[in-house]
Amino acid sequence: MKIKIKHISLLMMLISLALFSSCLKKDLKDYPLFDANEITLVNAEYRFNGTATMNGQPVVAYQKLTVTQTVDKTNSIINVVIAVPATNGQFTAAEKAKVVQTKLWLYFNISTAASISPTGGTPALGDPTDATKPLKYVVTAANGASRVWTVNVTSFTNN
Repeated sequence: MKIKIKHISLLMMLISLALFSSCLKKDLKDYPLFDANEITLVNAEYRFNGTATMNGQPVVAYQKLTVTQTVDKTNSIINVVIAVPATNGQFTAAEKAKVVQTKLWLYFNISTAASISPTGGTPALGDPTDATKPLKYVVTAANGASRVWTVNVTSFTNN
């Protein structure tokens, strides 16, 4: 009987604790949402089947490409120069020879709390991209303000 009373008392105490505790729901400051909608950095890489395998399938390897960029924030245009680096490890001369401007993977650094999506026929992020034509991306700030950016690859070298 004493054990039952102890269990009931403990249960009542836990229920009381849950009922009388609360999360702070008022008097919290409302901070403004981020309003920046910029692409701050463009990166490029080449992806290929590496020498390692998993479950009998080749593991995708990548080679980061050398990127230099010029950003025109006023007109939302980024001009990019891409160069294929020297061979190393899995990135052999045969793989280097396959790197072309029509099959690159681009990725970006964007403003804090913003989102990015392709527009105007630009392939989805994560898909190979034909960088011989202008690429357009919509960057949406946390506050909902959108801006269309154009990325132009102005030079591509694979020496």
